[in-house]
Amino acid sequence: MKEATPRLPTGLQLVLTLVMATIMYGVIWVSSQFRYPPGLGWSVILLLLITYVTFESVVRSQNRLMQQRLAKGLGLQRVLAVLGSVVVGMVVYMILFYGFKWIDHWVDGSEPPYPQHMVMAALVGLVYAVIFAFIQLGINWRQQYFESQLENERFKSEIAQANLSILKNQLDPHFMFNSFNTLYYLIDEDSELARKFLKNVSTIYRYILQNNDKALIPAREEYEMARQYLAVIQQRYEGCFTLVDETDTGAFEQRDVPPLVLQQLIENAIKHNRIDEDSPLCLSLTTHDGYLTVKNNRNPKREEATGKTGLKNIEKRYHYLTGQEVKIHKGAGEFSVSVPLIANA
Repeated sequence: MKEATPRLPTGLQLVLTLVMATIMYGVIWVSSQFRYPPGLGWSVILLLLITYVTFESVVRSQNRLMQQRLAKGLGLQRVLAVLGSVVVGMVVYMILFYGFKWIDHWVDGSEPPYPQHMVMAALVGLVYAVIFAFIQLGINWRQQYFESQLENERFKSEIAQANLSILKNQLDPHFMFNSFNTLYYLIDEDSELARKFLKNVSTIYRYILQNNDKALIPAREEYEMARQYLAVIQQRYEGCFTLVDETDTGAFEQRDVPPLVLQQLIENAIKHNRIDEDSPLCLSLTTHDGYLTVKNNRNPKREEATGKTGLKNIEKRYHYLTGQEVKIHKGAGEFSVSVPLIANA
């Protein structure tokens, strides 16, 4: 849902407009009573300097009052800070203008500061202070709004990172369980292949440890590790397992994936399907439109596992990392999963 940008209430805007219009009318009326209005030249520069000092006093006083505990509610705190800065700005302008009038009297021979001069200074100072105070209030309001937005995004990022850590911690027992289960059958079937498989497992596990603190890794690294894993699978099942690799390796350039995505998808295909001479398994790898697809024919086991830990893990990781969809297709004779190849940040 789109969040509303902070703004002044319409009623307050109308009241502020009426007050400033009244004040400006008073300034014009008082100024018209002067016999010797300030001339041009050095006095203009001095008046600009007075205005700048007034603006700076409003900004500093409002920021300082906002930091102090003046009221329980944030709204009342802002009102008091604005009113306080208006008073400070008006007083500063009056004091500086009083000094300016004496300098103008001594240098150019104009009249000294009379009461009507100070009334005019009070009105002008009030106008300036109100304008400057609301400008600074808008700046502070905008700053606080964006800081709160950044804080919300930071909080969401921390939650996502925490969830990713939990998901990555699931990979170790999941991977080790499947590996030990495969090794158990290989020891009796082919001790030489069991040694090769164990060496491959140690390589993959070292790969896991090296990337343990990473949410994403280069897609090419993941692909090369998966091919190494597939080589052992092909040796184990010989003619009962076929790999069709139609990937365009150029699609991996400047692309990332979460660690062990391919290895988990390959494990799922092997775990959920029969692989023998009567039911060979054909697994294919393809790349298309920024996705990497792992597809296999379906020879489901009689007691197919229903946990689907690996696939759920992949979906959740992509959700937390990018929000991109993992495409899953389950047909009568085939099953495919397409994972996005994430562009490098």
